[in-house]
Amino acid sequence: MAATPSLEFDLNRLWCIAALLTLPAVGLAKHHVVIVQGLGGDPVYSGQFTEQVTRIEAAARSLPGDTAVHVLRDGGATREAFLALFSRLAEAAEATQLTAYFIGHGSYDEHDYKFNLPGPDLTGADIAGALDEVGTDDIVVVNTSSASGALAELVNKDRRVVALATRSGSERHATRFGGFFAAALASDGADTDKNKTVSVGEAFRFAARQVADYFEGNGQLATEHPVLHGERADRFVLARLGKPAPRPVAGRLTALFEQRDTLSADIDALRLRRDELSVTDYQAQLMPKLVELARLEAAIEAEEEARGDD
Repeated sequence: MAATPSLEFDLNRLWCIAALLTLPAVGLAKHHVVIVQGLGGDPVYSGQFTEQVTRIEAAARSLPGDTAVHVLRDGGATREAFLALFSRLAEAAEATQLTAYFIGHGSYDEHDYKFNLPGPDLTGADIAGALDEVGTDDIVVVNTSSASGALAELVNKDRRVVALATRSGSERHATRFGGFFAAALASDGADTDKNKTVSVGEAFRFAARQVADYFEGNGQLATEHPVLHGERADRFVLARLGKPAPRPVAGRLTALFEQRDTLSADIDALRLRRDELSVTDYQAQLMPKLVELARLEAAIEAEEEARGDD
């Protein structure tokens, strides 16, 4: 690659620009991630849920840009705390993207779904109402609990992406989906397009395969059938793989990184709106941004070489 920034890109640089067209989108600005850990019921499940939440939190914190991570666990994971958090998000009116995880046990009595928490349980109606309050269409819901399929009709909307551990409320056994989904967020095996990110679609397909293999390998009838709703599952990134590059504290590199993050946020927002635009308009808006992004990457590379950075 060229050592100094230039608008004359070699074939590798042009290939990188083309590859950016297929990257899933991730909110770099005002993205809120909410992780709720429910009651385990016994030490085995409690330990499993804690491990899953730890992995999911690490994945959420790997996302660049202005991403706020909210974890409700132990005594802080109550219905009151959940509803209060979503009320604050709604009042702030700042979230442009929301990802909500529910890790725990659920129940369904043929009428109502409930996510098991200390004190009053969180109902399906509670969850649906809280999501509706946030004021953005760019919402991802991941519920790994038993009976989570009962949530589908309540939380599905045209532009949302919803991953559930079961296909209906009648699948009430403790699920294995959550463990496999959390593992996917740090797995190169889940990153099928090899772009060092794991999207909702990639994590779901990885976990669903593992669930099926588990029951088949043990010769057991499957008691859970994960389902994924939403056509945009591959546009939302849940984790970035590998060690993030260190950021300088000051100087030209800082400005270049800030410009790159701002432009990346613009590109991600445009990708999420691409169904609203004609192909011609979408390409006309996207290509200049990709060219500018590649120019910034070249400038960053040149500045790092000049500083002797790795």
